[in-house]
Amino acid sequence: MNCVALSSLLLAVVACGPKPGPGGGAGGSATGVLPDVPFDEYDHEQKIQFMKQKVMPTMAPLFQRHDPQRFARFDCKTCHGPIADRGEYHMPNDKLPKLNLADLRSFDPRNVAFMQNLIKPTMARLLKQPEFSEENTDGFGCMGCHTRVQ
Repeated sequence: MNCVALSSLLLAVVACGPKPGPGGGAGGSATGVLPDVPFDEYDHEQKIQFMKQKVMPTMAPLFQRHDPQRFARFDCKTCHGPIADRGEYHMPNDKLPKLNLADLRSFDPRNVAFMQNLIKPTMARLLKQPEFSEENTDGFGCMGCHTRVQ
């Protein structure tokens, strides 16, 4: 997945959809059925719907089981940071831990394994993308969400 596609993905990953209108509704718009296509093929509104219907209900419990205290509240800001409050969902997010993929020793091995073995493959599956690997450098991987150590 290239950076532009990934930015679009994570723009909506946890976009949380339209802001509630008067009376707590979402402005009265109907929710359509999403086509069964890769995330990159959705328009902006479909990406928001996808995040609300697929990503949040799948990812929130995974993070909350991994670290119930840290992820007790799992919302748009968990991945996108405070800019989500302004309706901005740029990814990768430089507020997430910066990575040096050649040396992850500064991170808790339990967290590294969680991200590598559960989060990365789950997001790739949800997005209908292959996982990043040495053989497939266009797949969904760590750098879809995180930035590199400078």
